[in-house]
Amino acid sequence: MIYTLDTNVLVYAADESFPLHSAARELRDRAAAEHHKVRLCYSVLLEFFAVVTDSRRVANPLPPAEAWREVSAYLDTFEVLYPDERSFARLAKLTDPYQVTRQRIFDALIVSMMIQHKVRGIYTENRKDFATFEQIEVLPWPPQTADDSARRRRLGNGT
Repeated sequence: MIYTLDTNVLVYAADESFPLHSAARELRDRAAAEHHKVRLCYSVLLEFFAVVTDSRRVANPLPPAEAWREVSAYLDTFEVLYPDERSFARLAKLTDPYQVTRQRIFDALIVSMMIQHKVRGIYTENRKDFATFEQIEVLPWPPQTADDSARRRRLGNGT
């Protein structure tokens, strides 16, 4: 299956202060090893840069030059998807049935490009942002811990 990574995976992999840092690094490194099965959306790379250089959003912001080196490494490793007129036509078809509004348009554009380029799955911590789109699969990440499973059972949300 061809898949993509959402911004949060890349951000967590870059900043050791996040609890999911190790899991994100493992996923990112696995993706790099199987780069022929992975596509990244250009907007994910731009958002990554914006987040990792913002001291309000990360504990250890990167200087712009270092952040851009990481973006360049992603550009060198993965095929990057860019929107074209077909992406926007498909995006227009997603907005009404999925009631896309406000900032959600950016996730819908990722979905549009995924559909266009036959990318079937996305790894993201923000499952709810993508789960409503029937055309793609939100892949299981982050790994569940015993504490996560127990909490969901107590809340009646699965095993």
